[in-house]
Amino acid sequence: MSTPSSAAPRPVLQQNQGAAYTRIYAYGAARGEKSPAYYGHTGPEFMELLAQKNAQPHRTLIGRKTFDALSGVPEAYRDDSYRRMTENPGWVVSSKLASVSWPGLTALDSGFLDTIRAERASQGAEIRTMGSLSIVRQLLAANLLDRLRLIYCPLILPQSGIEPFFKGMPDQKFELKGHRILDGEVVLLDYRPDGMPHYA
Repeated sequence: MSTPSSAAPRPVLQQNQGAAYTRIYAYGAARGEKSPAYYGHTGPEFMELLAQKNAQPHRTLIGRKTFDALSGVPEAYRDDSYRRMTENPGWVVSSKLASVSWPGLTALDSGFLDTIRAERASQGAEIRTMGSLSIVRQLLAANLLDRLRLIYCPLILPQSGIEPFFKGMPDQKFELKGHRILDGEVVLLDYRPDGMPHYA
C-alpha cells in the first residue's frame, strides 16, 4: 500500500485470557502531512471504542520520536487523559535516552526485543504500541506480534500521505479474527499473523 492515509494500523501486546503469556498487539498509524488525528474521522462509535480500550489495563511501547511528539503537546491540552498516559507503565525505545520524564516509562535500548520477548512469555497486562512504526515492523519480523489492528478511513492521500505503514515489512500472511464498521464509515479489522504467503 503506497498511500498510508486510508489505513491507520494499530499494534498491541494484550494478555491472552486463559493462557500463560502476554499477547502483543500493534496499534500504529500511517499519516499525512496535513491530516488531523485519525484523519478527522472521530465519530461517537469510534471515540467510544478508543475510550474503552484506553480504560483497560495495558502497558505502552513507543519509540523516541513518538515520545518526543507526545511530550511536545501544549500545556493547554494536557488533560486527565494525557496525565494518565504519562503515568501508564511501559517502555520507550531509544539508543540515546537513559531515562524519561514520564513517570510510567522505562527507557530501553536497541536490544528491546529481548525484554519484550521475556515479557511476552509471562502473564501481564496488554502491551500496545502507539505510532512507532519501526517498532511494529521489528516485532513482526521477530515473530512477536500477536495482533495487527487496521482502521480504514474513507479517504486516500496520494499527494500528502507520508510514512506508508507497510513499507519495510516482510511478506506476511494474516488471518482475519474480527471486523467492525464504526459510525457507518470507518472499518476496523483485527488480524493475526499467519506465516509466510502461500506463494513464498
